[in-house]
Amino acid sequence: MKKRNILLLSLSLLSIMFGYAKEEMQYTNYIYEPQIHTVLVYKPGTNVPVPVIRLNSSEQLELSFDELVPDNDYYQFTLIHCDAQWKPSDIRPMQYLEGNTFDFINDFSFSNNTYQKYVHYSVTFPSAQMKPKFSGNYLLKVYRNYDEEDIIITRRIFVLEDKTTFKFDIHPATLGQFRFSKQEVDFTATINDYQVINPYQDLKVILAQNNRTDNAIYNLRPLFIVGNEYTYNYEEENLFDGTNEYRFFDSRSLRFLSQNVGRKYFDTLNHLELIPAERRGSGAYVEYVDFNGKRVIDNKDGQNSGAVDGDYTWVYFTFNSPNKLRSGDMYVMGEFSDWRANERFKMEYNESLRRYECRVLLKQGYYSYLFTTLNTETEVLETYETEGNYMNTENQYYIYLYCRNQSFGYDELIGFISESSNTSNTKR
Repeated sequence: MKKRNILLLSLSLLSIMFGYAKEEMQYTNYIYEPQIHTVLVYKPGTNVPVPVIRLNSSEQLELSFDELVPDNDYYQFTLIHCDAQWKPSDIRPMQYLEGNTFDFINDFSFSNNTYQKYVHYSVTFPSAQMKPKFSGNYLLKVYRNYDEEDIIITRRIFVLEDKTTFKFDIHPATLGQFRFSKQEVDFTATINDYQVINPYQDLKVILAQNNRTDNAIYNLRPLFIVGNEYTYNYEEENLFDGTNEYRFFDSRSLRFLSQNVGRKYFDTLNHLELIPAERRGSGAYVEYVDFNGKRVIDNKDGQNSGAVDGDYTWVYFTFNSPNKLRSGDMYVMGEFSDWRANERFKMEYNESLRRYECRVLLKQGYYSYLFTTLNTETEVLETYETEGNYMNTENQYYIYLYCRNQSFGYDELIGFISESSNTSNTKR
């Protein structure tokens, strides 16, 4: 422990000497240190990809993550209330939190029988020590040794005070030029037992596809209002690229080559080379059951669920392309990349082999993903040059409905629902 403290002190001095600045906090799902991996927030016992709990209920969420170091550290976390646009609300923590304004992450375990050593942390919340009093968006912030500037993780979570029922209509685009490549999301929200003073100003809607944030649609206003029914039935403002069914690979067992894994070898860690991918989009749509970008952490070779006996492997992604794509830099995108252009998942073009390549250290599990290119003007990850866009693709859509609380000046989450664009394509 003495040596560890000396090392930490030395790193701190180096930071001061060379001016290493701590990374600015992001109000999104973000990992701030390279040794932090496999961050998950979910309802215990479920695989629901959106961390939503109901206000004043017994529902809880579990945060878990791994730190690829041999010794444990000391972490705390807090919740920051945010508005519908994920900017901090103008209310104090003592107003929106009951109990303390932070809590501890005391549950940690050391990896067992793995080549890559790590410490696995987990915490379940809300608890009697800290719980939200208001509905809305919350940013969960994890930090080290009581220093709120020493951030290692931020995650978006949602607290719902359900006042709304929805009617969904997801269908191919009405406009002819988009009919075969985009999907239109129309819906009606019926708000019950809740007074909306100025619906065009106070109501805020967010539409999301497969839990993505880069292409989410904001600022939709109701097109028609009849009593307490608010209809959002547009033809262009509510369109999403259809994309394609997600690719996948399975590393839950390292004893054999699973589907889409071309080669496996070992040096100090296991290495999995995925079968090189080809462009899609020029042929007919092919339907199959996918996982919409989600992941499941599991180890079929061990006796537990993979939390502490799942090993880390180097996974090699390749995408064949005779030339560099014109549409922008390429990224592997899914839940494991936090649904963004993540530098860990950026692919580099290999001129001699005429393909894009990247390798990522991932924990054993089942993963689904897409190859995307970044549109630098819109900051949206696009698939038209890599995967194609089809009106038939099964996508999961999410609606978040907020209303401004005029008394306290914050956005309440009063409605949430998810619906598949093709209910015949049932998820695992």
